[in-house]
Amino acid sequence: MTSREYESRETNQSRNEGSSSTFFWGAVIGGVVGAAAALLFAPKSGRELRTTLGSQADTIMDKTVSLKENVVAKSNELASKTSSISQGIVLQSSELVNKVKGKTSQKDEDSSDSEGTYISIQSPKESPSAKKSDSNDIKKKLEETQKAFDEEESKVKL
Repeated sequence: MTSREYESRETNQSRNEGSSSTFFWGAVIGGVVGAAAALLFAPKSGRELRTTLGSQADTIMDKTVSLKENVVAKSNELASKTSSISQGIVLQSSELVNKVKGKTSQKDEDSSDSEGTYISIQSPKESPSAKKSDSNDIKKKLEETQKAFDEEESKVKL
């Protein structure tokens, strides 16, 4: 993924997060205003209305505190699961990269050791320098992949 695509994805994600939080606050404020209007237009005396408002305010505060605790607990649980999953992915991918590096270095050693043992038959188009350049390309791509994994891992730790 190019850096431009990555920046575009981050911008869209922050836009979506902003619009969802705006909607949430609008819904909360609308609910409070609607509840207040319903209570004020209710056919009760002032003393009864104040008593009702006080008890409902206490109930709402209790519910809000319990809701906050639930949200914090769920978000911490989700964060720990996400962290463990991402660490597992990073570990598996680094093991895979190491296996591939080991196989490419083993092939290089095998080809250098076996040159004295037998004569390889190659078509005139294929040369040993082409194989080494392919090997170098593979090594470069593996290094780039490792660098990308390290960058993703540092982002996850933040």
